[in-house]
Amino acid sequence: MRLCAVIFVIIVFFVTPLWGTSTEGIFPKTPLEEKALRAELSWVRGKSLMDNAYPKTIHYIYEVLNFRNDTLEQEERTFTIKSKPLRIIPHAVGVTEILWAICPRERLIAFNELAADQKFSFLANEVKKQGPIFNAQQVECVVGAKPDLVFTVFYSDPGFKEKLKQANVPLFDLGYFGTIESIKKQILLIGKVIGEEANAEALVKIIDTRLIDLKTKLPKMLKPLRVLYYDKGGYIPGKFSNFNSLCEMIGVINVGAEQGIKSLKQIDFETLLTWDPDIIIVPQGSNLKEQLLKSPVLATMQAIKKESVRYLPHVYLAGESQFMLLSANLLAGIVYNNAF
Repeated sequence: MRLCAVIFVIIVFFVTPLWGTSTEGIFPKTPLEEKALRAELSWVRGKSLMDNAYPKTIHYIYEVLNFRNDTLEQEERTFTIKSKPLRIIPHAVGVTEILWAICPRERLIAFNELAADQKFSFLANEVKKQGPIFNAQQVECVVGAKPDLVFTVFYSDPGFKEKLKQANVPLFDLGYFGTIESIKKQILLIGKVIGEEANAEALVKIIDTRLIDLKTKLPKMLKPLRVLYYDKGGYIPGKFSNFNSLCEMIGVINVGAEQGIKSLKQIDFETLLTWDPDIIIVPQGSNLKEQLLKSPVLATMQAIKKESVRYLPHVYLAGESQFMLLSANLLAGIVYNNAF
Protein backbone atom coordinates (compact mmCIF):
# COMPACT_ATOMS: atom_id res chain seq x y z
CA MET A 1 0.00 0.00 0.00
CA ARG A 2 2.15 2.85 -1.22
CA LEU A 3 -0.12 5.86 -1.30
CA CYS A 4 1.74 8.66 0.50
CA ALA A 5 5.45 9.34 0.38
CA VAL A 6 5.80 9.78 4.11
CA ILE A 7 7.83 6.82 5.41
CA PHE A 8 10.41 4.32 4.26
CA VAL A 9 7.89 1.65 3.34
CA ILE A 10 6.18 3.96 0.85
CA ILE A 11 8.94 6.21 -0.56
CA VAL A 12 9.93 4.38 -3.72
CA PHE A 13 11.38 4.84 -7.19
CA PHE A 14 10.91 2.07 -9.77
CA VAL A 15 13.60 0.23 -11.69
CA THR A 16 12.50 -2.59 -13.98
CA PRO A 17 13.54 -6.20 -13.31
CA LEU A 18 16.32 -5.88 -15.88
CA TRP A 19 17.77 -2.96 -13.92
CA GLY A 20 18.94 -1.08 -17.01
CA THR A 21 22.30 -1.42 -18.68
CA SER A 22 24.78 0.14 -16.23
CA THR A 23 27.18 -1.97 -14.17
CA GLU A 24 25.01 -1.29 -11.10
CA GLY A 25 22.04 -2.74 -12.98
CA ILE A 26 23.20 -6.31 -13.49
CA PHE A 27 20.41 -8.64 -12.42
CA PRO A 28 21.75 -11.22 -9.94
CA LYS A 29 20.96 -14.91 -9.93
CA THR A 30 18.12 -15.56 -7.51
CA PRO A 31 16.92 -18.67 -5.63
CA LEU A 32 13.63 -18.73 -7.58
CA GLU A 33 13.10 -17.80 -11.23
CA GLU A 34 11.54 -14.33 -11.09
CA LYS A 35 9.37 -14.38 -14.21
CA ALA A 36 7.64 -17.62 -13.26
CA LEU A 37 7.21 -16.51 -9.64
CA ARG A 38 5.72 -13.20 -10.70
CA ALA A 39 3.23 -14.93 -12.99
CA GLU A 40 2.23 -17.39 -10.27
CA LEU A 41 1.57 -14.56 -7.81
CA SER A 42 -0.41 -12.48 -10.31
CA TRP A 43 -3.35 -14.81 -11.05
CA VAL A 44 -4.70 -17.27 -8.50
CA ARG A 45 -7.89 -19.30 -8.49
CA GLY A 46 -8.96 -21.65 -5.73
CA LYS A 47 -11.87 -24.04 -5.37
CA SER A 48 -15.10 -22.09 -4.96
CA LEU A 49 -16.82 -22.15 -1.61
CA MET A 50 -20.43 -23.20 -1.30
CA ASP A 51 -21.49 -20.74 1.39
CA ASN A 52 -20.76 -17.16 0.35
CA ALA A 53 -24.00 -15.44 1.19
CA TYR A 54 -24.61 -11.72 1.57
CA PRO A 55 -25.30 -9.59 3.49
CA LYS A 56 -22.42 -10.51 5.76
CA THR A 57 -20.82 -9.01 8.85
CA ILE A 58 -17.07 -9.31 9.17
CA HIS A 59 -15.27 -9.08 12.49
CA TYR A 60 -11.55 -8.39 12.26
CA ILE A 61 -8.52 -6.92 14.03
CA TYR A 62 -7.41 -3.57 12.64
CA GLU A 63 -3.71 -2.83 13.12
CA VAL A 64 -2.02 0.52 12.65
CA LEU A 65 1.57 1.63 13.14
CA ASN A 66 1.73 4.70 15.37
CA PHE A 67 4.79 6.59 14.12
CA ARG A 68 4.75 9.04 17.04
CA ASN A 69 5.67 6.39 19.58
CA ASP A 70 6.72 3.48 17.32
CA THR A 71 4.04 1.08 18.50
CA LEU A 72 1.76 -1.28 16.64
CA GLU A 73 -1.78 -0.64 17.85
CA GLN A 74 -4.79 -2.92 17.46
CA GLU A 75 -8.53 -2.54 17.71
CA GLU A 76 -11.48 -4.80 17.03
CA ARG A 77 -13.68 -3.68 14.14
CA THR A 78 -16.88 -4.81 12.46
CA PHE A 79 -17.84 -4.27 8.83
CA THR A 80 -21.23 -5.09 7.32
CA ILE A 81 -21.57 -5.39 3.56
CA LYS A 82 -25.01 -5.74 1.99
CA SER A 83 -24.15 -7.49 -1.28
CA LYS A 84 -21.22 -8.90 -3.17
CA PRO A 85 -19.18 -5.92 -4.45
CA LEU A 86 -18.99 -5.90 -8.24
CA ARG A 87 -17.57 -2.39 -8.76
CA ILE A 88 -14.38 -2.15 -6.71
CA ILE A 89 -11.79 0.63 -6.54
CA PRO A 90 -8.47 0.12 -4.67
CA HIS A 91 -6.95 3.36 -3.37
CA ALA A 92 -3.46 1.95 -2.78
CA VAL A 93 -0.89 0.03 -4.82
CA GLY A 94 -0.56 -3.03 -2.60
CA VAL A 95 -4.34 -3.52 -2.47
CA THR A 96 -4.39 -3.31 -6.26
CA GLU A 97 -1.74 -6.02 -6.49
CA ILE A 98 -3.69 -8.32 -4.17
CA LEU A 99 -7.00 -7.75 -5.95
CA TRP A 100 -5.34 -8.28 -9.32
CA ALA A 101 -4.48 -11.81 -8.24
CA ILE A 102 -7.67 -12.92 -6.48
CA CYS A 103 -10.54 -10.84 -7.92
CA PRO A 104 -12.10 -11.16 -11.38
CA ARG A 105 -10.59 -8.15 -13.06
CA GLU A 106 -13.81 -6.90 -14.62
CA ARG A 107 -14.85 -6.03 -11.07
CA LEU A 108 -11.94 -3.56 -10.75
CA ILE A 109 -13.32 -0.39 -12.29
CA ALA A 110 -10.63 2.25 -11.62
CA PHE A 111 -7.13 2.57 -10.22
CA ASN A 112 -5.02 5.04 -8.29
CA GLU A 113 -2.43 6.70 -10.55
CA LEU A 114 0.43 5.23 -8.50
CA ALA A 115 -0.69 1.72 -9.43
CA ALA A 116 -0.10 2.69 -13.07
CA ASP A 117 3.31 4.23 -12.39
CA GLN A 118 6.41 2.08 -12.86
CA LYS A 119 8.11 4.00 -10.07
CA PHE A 120 5.64 2.50 -7.62
CA SER A 121 3.94 -0.59 -8.98
CA PHE A 122 4.80 -4.09 -10.16
CA LEU A 123 1.61 -4.01 -12.27
CA ALA A 124 1.98 -0.60 -13.91
CA ASN A 125 1.71 -1.84 -17.50
CA GLU A 126 -1.28 -4.08 -16.80
CA VAL A 127 -3.11 -1.37 -14.88
CA LYS A 128 -2.50 1.18 -17.64
CA LYS A 129 -4.11 -1.16 -20.15
CA GLN A 130 -7.18 -1.79 -18.01
CA GLY A 131 -7.72 1.71 -16.56
CA PRO A 132 -9.25 4.15 -15.99
CA ILE A 133 -6.74 5.95 -13.79
CA PHE A 134 -7.56 8.61 -11.20
CA ASN A 135 -5.44 11.04 -9.22
CA ALA A 136 -5.16 10.19 -5.53
CA GLN A 137 -7.02 13.39 -4.61
CA GLN A 138 -9.73 13.19 -7.29
CA VAL A 139 -12.56 12.16 -5.02
CA GLU A 140 -15.14 13.27 -7.57
CA CYS A 141 -13.76 10.77 -10.10
CA VAL A 142 -14.02 7.97 -7.59
CA VAL A 143 -17.56 8.92 -6.58
CA GLY A 144 -18.56 9.41 -10.21
CA ALA A 145 -17.47 5.87 -11.07
CA LYS A 146 -20.22 4.65 -8.73
CA PRO A 147 -18.25 1.98 -6.91
CA ASP A 148 -20.00 -0.33 -4.49
CA LEU A 149 -16.75 -0.64 -2.49
CA VAL A 150 -13.54 1.38 -2.14
CA PHE A 151 -10.52 -0.09 -0.35
CA THR A 152 -8.35 2.43 1.48
CA VAL A 153 -5.46 1.90 3.92
CA PHE A 154 -4.58 3.44 7.27
CA TYR A 155 -2.32 6.06 5.70
CA SER A 156 -4.78 7.06 2.96
CA ASP A 157 -5.59 10.76 3.12
CA PRO A 158 -8.18 11.34 5.90
CA GLY A 159 -9.85 14.04 3.80
CA PHE A 160 -10.33 11.58 0.94
CA LYS A 161 -11.93 9.06 3.27
CA GLU A 162 -14.24 11.65 4.79
CA LYS A 163 -15.48 12.80 1.39
CA LEU A 164 -16.25 9.21 0.42
CA LYS A 165 -18.28 8.82 3.60
CA GLN A 166 -20.15 12.05 2.88
CA ALA A 167 -21.01 10.69 -0.56
CA ASN A 168 -22.23 7.42 1.01
CA VAL A 169 -19.62 5.37 -0.85
CA PRO A 170 -18.95 2.06 0.96
CA LEU A 171 -15.43 2.18 2.33
CA PHE A 172 -13.25 -0.55 3.83
CA ASP A 173 -10.11 0.69 5.54
CA LEU A 174 -7.22 -1.77 5.77
CA GLY A 175 -4.46 -1.64 8.34
CA TYR A 176 -0.79 -2.55 8.72
CA PHE A 177 1.06 -4.36 5.91
CA GLY A 178 4.64 -4.35 7.19
CA THR A 179 5.44 -8.09 7.23
CA ILE A 180 4.69 -11.07 5.04
CA GLU A 181 2.49 -12.45 7.84
CA SER A 182 0.46 -9.23 8.04
CA ILE A 183 0.10 -9.26 4.25
CA LYS A 184 -1.24 -12.81 4.36
CA LYS A 185 -3.82 -11.72 6.93
CA GLN A 186 -4.88 -8.82 4.74
CA ILE A 187 -5.16 -11.07 1.68
CA LEU A 188 -7.55 -13.35 3.57
CA LEU A 189 -9.51 -10.36 4.87
CA ILE A 190 -9.84 -8.82 1.41
CA GLY A 191 -10.95 -12.20 0.04
CA LYS A 192 -13.64 -12.42 2.70
CA VAL A 193 -14.93 -8.92 1.97
CA ILE A 194 -15.21 -9.42 -1.80
CA GLY A 195 -16.47 -13.00 -1.65
CA GLU A 196 -13.30 -14.58 -3.06
CA GLU A 197 -12.17 -16.48 0.01
CA ALA A 198 -11.02 -19.52 -1.98
CA ASN A 199 -8.78 -17.45 -4.23
CA ALA A 200 -7.33 -15.63 -1.24
CA GLU A 201 -6.59 -18.90 0.54
CA ALA A 202 -4.95 -20.24 -2.62
CA LEU A 203 -2.73 -17.16 -2.87
CA VAL A 204 -1.63 -17.51 0.76
CA LYS A 205 -0.84 -21.17 0.10
CA ILE A 206 1.36 -20.19 -2.86
CA ILE A 207 3.19 -17.66 -0.70
CA ASP A 208 3.83 -20.28 1.99
CA THR A 209 4.96 -22.90 -0.51
CA ARG A 210 7.28 -20.62 -2.46
CA LEU A 211 8.75 -19.13 0.70
CA ILE A 212 9.71 -22.65 1.78
CA ASP A 213 11.21 -23.22 -1.67
CA LEU A 214 13.21 -20.02 -1.36
CA LYS A 215 14.52 -20.85 2.10
CA THR A 216 15.63 -24.34 1.10
CA LYS A 217 17.82 -22.83 -1.61
CA LEU A 218 19.62 -20.38 0.66
CA PRO A 219 23.29 -21.15 1.39
CA LYS A 220 24.15 -22.53 4.82
CA MET A 221 25.94 -19.95 6.95
CA LEU A 222 27.89 -20.42 10.18
CA LYS A 223 26.30 -17.20 11.39
CA PRO A 224 23.73 -14.95 9.69
CA LEU A 225 24.92 -11.98 7.69
CA ARG A 226 24.24 -8.57 9.21
CA VAL A 227 22.62 -6.37 6.55
CA LEU A 228 21.79 -2.67 6.80
CA TYR A 229 19.62 -0.63 4.48
CA TYR A 230 20.89 2.94 4.16
CA ASP A 231 18.53 5.46 2.57
CA LYS A 232 18.91 9.11 1.60
CA GLY A 233 19.62 11.34 4.57
CA GLY A 234 21.00 8.43 6.57
CA TYR A 235 17.61 6.92 7.39
CA ILE A 236 17.63 3.31 8.60
CA PRO A 237 14.53 1.05 8.75
CA GLY A 238 13.86 -1.01 11.86
CA LYS A 239 11.60 -3.71 13.25
CA PHE A 240 8.30 -2.62 11.69
CA SER A 241 9.71 -1.99 8.20
CA ASN A 242 9.26 -4.07 5.08
CA PHE A 243 13.03 -4.44 4.95
CA ASN A 244 13.07 -6.23 8.30
CA SER A 245 10.54 -8.74 7.04
CA LEU A 246 12.62 -9.32 3.91
CA CYS A 247 15.68 -9.97 6.05
CA GLU A 248 13.79 -12.49 8.18
CA MET A 249 12.55 -14.25 5.05
CA ILE A 250 16.09 -14.83 3.75
CA GLY A 251 17.80 -15.57 7.06
CA VAL A 252 19.84 -12.41 7.59
CA ILE A 253 19.85 -9.82 10.37
CA ASN A 254 18.47 -6.35 9.77
CA VAL A 255 21.02 -4.22 11.60
CA GLY A 256 18.47 -1.44 12.14
CA ALA A 257 16.18 -3.77 14.09
CA GLU A 258 19.19 -5.28 15.87
CA GLN A 259 20.07 -1.80 17.12
CA GLY A 260 16.59 -1.19 18.51
CA ILE A 261 15.04 0.90 15.72
CA LYS A 262 11.28 0.38 15.48
CA SER A 263 10.14 2.22 12.35
CA LEU A 264 12.76 4.63 10.97
CA LYS A 265 15.73 6.51 12.42
CA GLN A 266 18.37 8.89 11.06
CA ILE A 267 21.98 8.10 11.98
CA ASP A 268 25.39 9.63 11.28
CA PHE A 269 28.51 8.01 9.82
CA GLU A 270 30.08 7.56 13.25
CA THR A 271 27.10 5.45 14.36
CA LEU A 272 27.20 3.48 11.13
CA LEU A 273 30.87 2.73 11.71
CA THR A 274 30.10 1.46 15.22
CA TRP A 275 27.37 -0.86 13.93
CA ASP A 276 29.78 -2.28 11.29
CA PRO A 277 27.37 -4.30 9.07
CA ASP A 278 28.56 -7.05 6.74
CA ILE A 279 26.59 -5.64 3.80
CA ILE A 280 24.99 -2.27 3.11
CA ILE A 281 22.03 -2.00 0.76
CA VAL A 282 21.33 1.35 -0.91
CA PRO A 283 18.60 2.44 -3.33
CA GLN A 284 19.48 2.02 -6.97
CA GLY A 285 19.67 5.30 -8.85
CA SER A 286 21.19 7.14 -5.90
CA ASN A 287 24.82 8.16 -5.37
CA LEU A 288 24.88 6.74 -1.85
CA LYS A 289 27.27 3.93 -2.72
CA GLU A 290 29.88 6.42 -3.88
CA GLN A 291 29.34 8.56 -0.78
CA LEU A 292 29.82 5.63 1.56
CA LEU A 293 32.85 4.19 -0.23
CA LYS A 294 34.61 7.57 -0.34
CA SER A 295 33.94 8.56 3.27
CA PRO A 296 37.15 8.66 5.35
CA VAL A 297 35.04 8.11 8.48
CA LEU A 298 33.90 4.70 7.19
CA ALA A 299 37.19 3.56 5.70
CA THR A 300 37.78 0.84 8.33
CA MET A 301 34.27 -0.59 8.22
CA GLN A 302 34.23 -4.14 6.83
CA ALA A 303 31.45 -3.47 4.30
CA ILE A 304 33.49 -0.59 2.91
CA LYS A 305 36.82 -2.45 2.88
CA LYS A 306 35.19 -5.36 1.03
CA GLU A 307 33.12 -2.98 -1.14
CA SER A 308 29.99 -4.81 0.00
CA VAL A 309 27.66 -1.90 -0.75
CA ARG A 310 24.97 -3.11 -3.11
CA TYR A 311 22.07 -1.59 -4.99
CA LEU A 312 18.43 -2.63 -4.74
CA PRO A 313 15.51 -1.10 -6.67
CA HIS A 314 13.11 0.73 -4.35
CA VAL A 315 10.01 -0.89 -5.79
CA TYR A 316 11.23 -4.20 -4.39
CA LEU A 317 11.92 -2.64 -1.00
CA ALA A 318 8.43 -1.20 -0.72
CA GLY A 319 6.38 -4.25 -1.68
CA GLU A 320 3.25 -4.52 0.46
CA SER A 321 1.48 -7.39 -1.24
CA GLN A 322 2.19 -10.97 -2.28
CA PHE A 323 4.99 -9.48 -4.39
CA MET A 324 7.04 -9.09 -1.22
CA LEU A 325 8.11 -12.64 -2.09
CA LEU A 326 9.66 -11.23 -5.29
CA SER A 327 11.50 -8.72 -3.12
CA ALA A 328 12.87 -11.39 -0.79
CA ASN A 329 13.93 -13.48 -3.77
CA LEU A 330 15.86 -10.58 -5.30
CA LEU A 331 17.42 -9.50 -2.01
CA ALA A 332 18.65 -13.06 -1.49
CA GLY A 333 20.36 -12.95 -4.87
CA ILE A 334 22.06 -9.69 -3.95
CA VAL A 335 23.03 -10.52 -0.36
CA TYR A 336 24.32 -14.02 -1.12
CA ASN A 337 26.23 -12.68 -4.13
CA ASN A 338 25.04 -14.94 -6.96
CA ALA A 339 25.28 -18.13 -4.91
CA PHE A 340 22.42 -19.80 -6.80
